[in-house]
Amino acid sequence: MQKVAKFIDNILEKRVSPVAWFFNFLGIVVVRLYLDKFIARARSPLFDLIMDLHNLIFFFLSFALLWLVLTLVLKKKPFDLSYLMLWVSLAIIFPPLFDLARTGGEVFWSFYLLSSPQDLFLEYLTFFGHLPSGIVYFGTRITALAGVFFLTLLVWVKTKKVSRSLLAFVGTYSGLFLMAAFPTLFFYLVTFLEKKSLLAIQPFQIIQFFSQTKIFGIELEDSIYALVHNLNLVYFLLVFILLSYFFWKSEAKMFLAVMRNLRYPQIFFHSGLLFFGFSVGFLAYPESFNLTLFSVLAFLVVWLSVFLAWEASVVVNDIFDYNVDSVSNPERPLQKNLFTVSGYAQFGTVLFFLSIIGGMLLHYKLGILLIVYQILAWFYSAAPYRLKRFPVIASFLSAATLLTVFFVGFIFFSPTQNLDHLPWRIVFLLLITYTLSLPIKDFKDIAGDKKDGVWTIPVIFGEEKGRLIVGAGIFISYVLSIFFINEMRLFWWAIIFGSLSFLVMNNKKIHPRSVFWWILPLVTLYGFVAVRIIFF
Repeated sequence: MQKVAKFIDNILEKRVSPVAWFFNFLGIVVVRLYLDKFIARARSPLFDLIMDLHNLIFFFLSFALLWLVLTLVLKKKPFDLSYLMLWVSLAIIFPPLFDLARTGGEVFWSFYLLSSPQDLFLEYLTFFGHLPSGIVYFGTRITALAGVFFLTLLVWVKTKKVSRSLLAFVGTYSGLFLMAAFPTLFFYLVTFLEKKSLLAIQPFQIIQFFSQTKIFGIELEDSIYALVHNLNLVYFLLVFILLSYFFWKSEAKMFLAVMRNLRYPQIFFHSGLLFFGFSVGFLAYPESFNLTLFSVLAFLVVWLSVFLAWEASVVVNDIFDYNVDSVSNPERPLQKNLFTVSGYAQFGTVLFFLSIIGGMLLHYKLGILLIVYQILAWFYSAAPYRLKRFPVIASFLSAATLLTVFFVGFIFFSPTQNLDHLPWRIVFLLLITYTLSLPIKDFKDIAGDKKDGVWTIPVIFGEEKGRLIVGAGIFISYVLSIFFINEMRLFWWAIIFGSLSFLVMNNKKIHPRSVFWWILPLVTLYGFVAVRIIFF
């Protein structure tokens, strides 16, 4: 027993880096899909984006729940269990192996538990022993039971406490059961919040609830795809919450440093641009608007994916702007030595893949747009191009990058997820105005940019003349909006807000670091005025 305890201690002392963990876990899921789709005599297609992503995110969320239980029972930091959980995740491979051994070449068809409260309670008490006909959890039951006992034994060897071992047993089993019955339990929650009777629920109501095949402009093939697609929306949000919790509990200082480094004005700006894309998409395809729980969840997933894409680009920018930030922004995570460069790069890689997965869960074209966003952001910040060094080119590239966020919002409403019926005057307006206005962000980094050879407008012309040039560009942007939108009722509003922005930009009492916060409300108010005039 002492050797077993020492072996467990060695496992718990090791950590796996986030990127290594992700790719190893991805490899395990790929092997599982290989067994299900290639080795077994299965009729499912070899590649099915919605279903394959569902499997990936389902398996991860299942193991994340077990991970959460163990961290609470063992009173360990989540990242301290990363090595252990990577080994435990190998259990994903075993269910089809048991099925193949019993059937001689096939895997059993398994599905979520869709049950009334009474039947679900019996299924919980009997370890899936009250299943509907046609659903066989053969290999899954063997693997789940072995996993629950293994993790319970691990807790007993580590703590020698019956109470904690019992909590581990109940917690791990309940976590697995929760995932097996997740659609049913989620429907119970919604029914409870709507103050309806839980006892009257029937399985067909759960299928109907998840069978929404249209989310704005995105059409799904059938009710099964709809169920999987809509579950993916919930799962992705839960995965993000759990990962954020793990990060906070494991590395509180790093987590708080990241929170302070979020660049909130730019997040607000991205959010506004995404919403503007939604608005233009609604104007082009009003018939695509359908406000339901899953359309709201889809909007949250899109917003979160854009947010993660932006934050991944922040990591790239921070790494390649190390010399600049050492002078201009010494409060950032790398300058505070809270991350190594390698560790920070891995953090950015995780954000990158989460962003792409979030987009792909809704539609592959959204995922592709977010990949394009990341590529353009890389060209802007990273060597060998590092195009941020060149004025005008840098602003134009930033504008093109931001346009992808606008496109994400628009194609969400498009029935074919393309840019048909998009008013290209608006695209050109955004491209020109952002090119003229985005140098506003460079004023806070004048000293660092100058030292690092980054030739921005304020570096070339100095702060005073730079304010004048950028302020004039912002004023011109307001005026151009009148002609590109072809709405003369905006004339005086554009002159008023353009003049105020110009005065703010050239007010020497406003610190360069704060000027963006002054301009942003003016742009937002003008946007609201324009929306009211144009749409209402």
